[in-house]
Amino acid sequence: MTQAARLEARLLTASELELVAQTRPPEIERQSDDELKAAARRLREARDRAKGIAARQRREIRGKAAPHGARAAKDNFGTVGKGQALRDALDRVEAEQRRRAAAALK
Repeated sequence: MTQAARLEARLLTASELELVAQTRPPEIERQSDDELKAAARRLREARDRAKGIAARQRREIRGKAAPHGARAAKDNFGTVGKGQALRDALDRVEAEQRRRAAAALK
C-alpha cells in the first residue's frame, strides 16, 4: 500500500474510500458515462462538505466562531487532507470524462 493510499484510508470514511477507489485505473475505465457523472456529483458534494467543515474549523481555531461540538477544533489538517484527496479523485474523473469526449470527436 502506498503512502498516499494509507493516508486516504485514514482520512476518508468507508463510502468515500470506495468512491475514491473507483476513480483509479483500471476501475475508472470500466465505468459507464452515467456512472462517471454520478461519481463526479458525489465527489463534489463530499469535497464541498469537507471544505465547509475545514473553513468552520479554521474560524474556531482563530477564535472567530463558537465551537461546533463539545470542544473547539485544535487543527484541521485531517479535514483539509480529506478535501484534497476528494479533489484529486474528482480531477481523475474529470480527466477521464475529457478523454472520452475527445475520443468521441475523432
